[in-house]
Amino acid sequence: MEKFLTAVLILHIVSGLTALVVGLIAMLTPKGSPKHSLWGRIYYYAMMVVAITAVLRFKNETRLVFLTCIAVFSFYNTFTGRRLVLVGRKNNWQAQDWVAAFITVISGIVMIAYGIWAYQQGVTFYFVLFGLFGLFSLIIAMSDILTFSGKINQPWMLNHISRMGGSYIATVTAFLVVNNHNMLPSLVAWIGPGVIGGMIISRVRRKYKLKMQKA
Repeated sequence: MEKFLTAVLILHIVSGLTALVVGLIAMLTPKGSPKHSLWGRIYYYAMMVVAITAVLRFKNETRLVFLTCIAVFSFYNTFTGRRLVLVGRKNNWQAQDWVAAFITVISGIVMIAYGIWAYQQGVTFYFVLFGLFGLFSLIIAMSDILTFSGKINQPWMLNHISRMGGSYIATVTAFLVVNNHNMLPSLVAWIGPGVIGGMIISRVRRKYKLKMQKA
C-alpha cells in the first residue's frame, strides 16, 4: 500500500507540474489555433490525473481535505471549459455534464461543512478559506445546472476563458500552498493567485467581449 501511495504521489506531482507549464503555454497561444487546442487537450488530461491522484491520496487532514476539494474544483473548471468548446455553443448538454456539476455541488457542500467545523475548533483562517471556495464551487456548479436546464443562457466563449483561467488559478494556488515553506506569507500563497488571476481573466474577458460585439 505504501508503494502504491508513493507512486500516486509521484504521478500527482508530475501531472501537476505538467499542468502548470502546459496551461501557461495554452493561454499564450492564439485562441482557436491548432496549437491552442493541442496544448489545451494536454492540460485537460494532466488536470484529470491531478484530480484522480488527489482523491486517491485523500486523508482526513484539514489541508489535504482542502487540497482534494480544490483538485475536484480545478478539474471541474477544466472539464466545463472543454465542454463549452465542444457542446456549449450548441447547448447540447449531456449526462456527463450533469454528473460533474452535482459532484462539484457535493464538493462545495463538503468544503463549507468543513469550514464550519474548523470555526468550531477555533481556526478562523480555514473557516474563511473553506467557506469562500465552497461557496464559489456551489455558485459555479448551480449556474451550470441552470444553464443545462435552459433557465439561463451564458456566452460559451467568455465562460471558456473564465473556467480555464479559474482552473489554472486553483492549480497555482495548490502549488504555492504545498511548496511555500515560509517563502511567502501564508495569506499571499492562499489568496494571491486568485486576486492576480481574477484581474487577468477580467481583462481578457473584456477584450474578447469587445471583439464579439464588433463582430
